[in-house]
Amino acid sequence: MINYNVKTYGRNKEIRDLYKMFAADRDVTMPGPRRLGKTFMLGRLVDESAANGWTAVKAELAGCSDSGSVFRELCGKIGGARAGGAQAIAFITQRLMQFVAPRTEFTGPWYQPFIGVDHESYFERLIQTLHEDKGRRWVLLIDELPIFLKALHDKGPAGVASARDFMNNLNRLRTNYPRVRWMITGSIGIEPLAKVGSYMGALAKFAPFKLEPLSSDQAKDYIQDRARAGGFLHRQEITDAEAQALIDATGWLAPFYLDALTARLDGPLQSNPVQAKLAVDAAISDLMNECGPITFGTWEEHLSKHYKPADRALALKALGALAHHPNGMDLGGVLASVDRVDLSTDELRQVLMQLCSDGFIIVDSWGNPEPRCRFLNPLLRLWWLQARPHFSS
Repeated sequence: MINYNVKTYGRNKEIRDLYKMFAADRDVTMPGPRRLGKTFMLGRLVDESAANGWTAVKAELAGCSDSGSVFRELCGKIGGARAGGAQAIAFITQRLMQFVAPRTEFTGPWYQPFIGVDHESYFERLIQTLHEDKGRRWVLLIDELPIFLKALHDKGPAGVASARDFMNNLNRLRTNYPRVRWMITGSIGIEPLAKVGSYMGALAKFAPFKLEPLSSDQAKDYIQDRARAGGFLHRQEITDAEAQALIDATGWLAPFYLDALTARLDGPLQSNPVQAKLAVDAAISDLMNECGPITFGTWEEHLSKHYKPADRALALKALGALAHHPNGMDLGGVLASVDRVDLSTDELRQVLMQLCSDGFIIVDSWGNPEPRCRFLNPLLRLWWLQARPHFSS
């Protein structure tokens, strides 16, 4: 098992900074593009929680469709071995059982009596119990909250109202039970949902935390360690020249894409930079031809799931145009390329801002009269250029 505490890529500074924020009674929001490493970060926060004087619980909301399922997910994760253990569950159960009829009999998980029609009341009582736990301080790591909110929005006006109620209730719980800290993450933008649902105020007191991709030095250590540990089929060693060529080609240094490209590197070790680049170029070609849909298809799926048809069509045209320009285009250039005489600059800007929020593109500055944008991930640009994603409707 890797001891990430001694690894440059173990996100150790970020872990320290986040626990300092929690200790200062700050709740945190950590948005970021898919594949950046947010799930790894949350796992590290759980692993290092005891050493920092906390009990951390990670709950995944991407599969939840109502507040009841959120309650069950959170209870299930609190029951995990790393979330305080049997002593914590005994304390929580004892407190919550005070609200259940004395003769109640039940089987199943410890939280079974509390997931009936009154689950919202028990959700609050659960947070209250964590707040009143004098032996621990709890931090709740809520992963993919925006996907859960989007699922509610997709149900129509009633669903939007449910999302607003959920966020307003979360804000009330934060205020009423301040010993419990909250951290929310997501791979899609929560702000557009909050604007539609009128719950921007519920986000106002969350402190933003930006998770960056790996640095070049961290990326080098990461892929060379992975090779030595047997993480790649064809290589047990990566030379410095090869590591640099892989880093240059990947560009946006998320571990997922470093893994994906390095796994396709084959042939003899190359210590000459020119030969190393040729080997990496061959690995890129192999990745695009053999593993492209598996590696990059989630981005196309993201557009299908989370964009309205009109916005999706415009996003596809904009991305198709940008794929031909490694150094990007300005707003006017993108507008001309999508070839829509009925499209205003402001309408295009809104879609580009969403693509930026979701990690498809990067923009130099929205404050510029003609902001310049390009693909954030160079490998994704190459795949987009080759695959030319499209939807029939």
